[in-house]
Amino acid sequence: MESFDVVIVGAGSAGCVLANRLSQNPNVSVCLLEAGPEDKNPAIHIPFGLAAINHFSSINWQLETAPEKHLDNRPLYWPRGKTLGGSSSVNAMIYTRGHAKNYDQWAELGATGWDFNSVLPYFRKSENNSRGISRLHGSDGLQFVSDLKHINPLTREFVESAKRIGTPENPDFNGISQEGVGIYQVTHKNGSRCSTAKGFLTPEVKARKNLQIYTNALAKKLIIENKKAKGVEVEISGKLTQIIANTRVFVCSGAVHSPALLLASGIGAKEELEAINVPVEHELPGVGKNLQDHLDATIMYRQSRSTSYGLSVRGLLKNALAPFKYWHSKTGMFTSNIAEGGAFLKSSPSEEIPDIQIHFLPALLIDHGRSKLWGHGFTVHFCTLYPKSRGEVRLKRGADGNLVLDIHGNYLSNEDDLLPMVAGFKWARKVAQAKPLSHTSWEEIPGKDVETDEEIVEFIRSNAETIYHPVGTCKMGSVDDPMAVVDPELAVIGMDNLSVVDASIMPTLIGGNTNSPTIMIAERAADFFINKQHP
Repeated sequence: MESFDVVIVGAGSAGCVLANRLSQNPNVSVCLLEAGPEDKNPAIHIPFGLAAINHFSSINWQLETAPEKHLDNRPLYWPRGKTLGGSSSVNAMIYTRGHAKNYDQWAELGATGWDFNSVLPYFRKSENNSRGISRLHGSDGLQFVSDLKHINPLTREFVESAKRIGTPENPDFNGISQEGVGIYQVTHKNGSRCSTAKGFLTPEVKARKNLQIYTNALAKKLIIENKKAKGVEVEISGKLTQIIANTRVFVCSGAVHSPALLLASGIGAKEELEAINVPVEHELPGVGKNLQDHLDATIMYRQSRSTSYGLSVRGLLKNALAPFKYWHSKTGMFTSNIAEGGAFLKSSPSEEIPDIQIHFLPALLIDHGRSKLWGHGFTVHFCTLYPKSRGEVRLKRGADGNLVLDIHGNYLSNEDDLLPMVAGFKWARKVAQAKPLSHTSWEEIPGKDVETDEEIVEFIRSNAETIYHPVGTCKMGSVDDPMAVVDPELAVIGMDNLSVVDASIMPTLIGGNTNSPTIMIAERAADFFINKQHP
């Protein structure tokens, strides 16, 4: 048994930030627990390693949902990071914040103090943008953000084709306006991935005497006495032990594992805990509910030319020096995140803000990259940014009697979510058929048999997948909201010494990739704690 002032469960996009900020005070002892190994796998640090990262179960939870009723009863594959840096070590490194109105909506829903003007300073605090400082951007934070060092010519053709069909070019999706087409900025430093582990857990930070980091440390449940979090029961390299938190436990395990840990500890809906024979420590019905995710579908085109990233004799010969360029000077195609271009669009002119996001890959992609295709081409992803469908994360007893995850995305349970996806499909096809992108191209998936809205919907139901943005399962709200799990300072309602800090606290999905907002959430949580300790 060990004792610390603060115990942080999960060293992901939020946990690494918290560990850095809280251990800046040498009088506060901090323990950071990570279920996975250290972030030593080269596929993490080489941006182009994204193409292989889903093959490594050692750094990926490789989760799966229950069969999805409205997606032809298909279970969906959910990759989540399981290493230092969490999902920031395995994601596509795209830096987007969402729309300013997303945060104003949070405040309107009861998350007082989370409007955009209040959260902007925390985005700027974390950000070290290669473009420099501005009213909307920071330049001295620990999260490095930069323009891509290498952009495939097809990505530039994508931008040009989109402009030709009337989509305005946008040089900064995190600027004054979100709408338009452009090249994503990425969480890179000198051509390599900058996960939160890389940015916030530098060797100097790891060397702090008041910071203890345990990897291969799986939290089993919280230690609770009289609705007060006393610590964590954790299995470290196969050995079960208790780690005591004198001041606070921060659960930072993500939108799946944070509610799962609360449920396993007896915090949740009473009847659901009793059904799985977990003693009820604190009734909180919102735990695991309110699950939201960006459902994504793709349209794929093949090309006879070898411009794209692809497997072919011509491609392999052309890029034979790419590994050398990367190791020698951090240049060339290995610095690409592959998902280089994108767009934010309105499904109809009546929409106040964009409700569709596009990711463009100058490569052939199916099955999350787990299956490899021979040849060349490009893939256009499109997703609904603000789904009305809600799912949940549950626990159930497995065949061996142990608790196991039971994830229900419940995608497309609200059919309104289909409207932006159909519009996204039509936009993607229109761009793909415009010059210069259409040169030597032909559509392979879904192909000419899918034309009507009904056929498009059927294609989406049988092919759509997650774009990896689950949120909302420990919803932040006012203390009188019966489904809120944490209050606006991220403390678990009705509990002492316990907070949840990660994407699970988002009341609603933001309009974009979720890594950057999660970092912002952790920056705020650190300030909440520090200000309470030293008001």
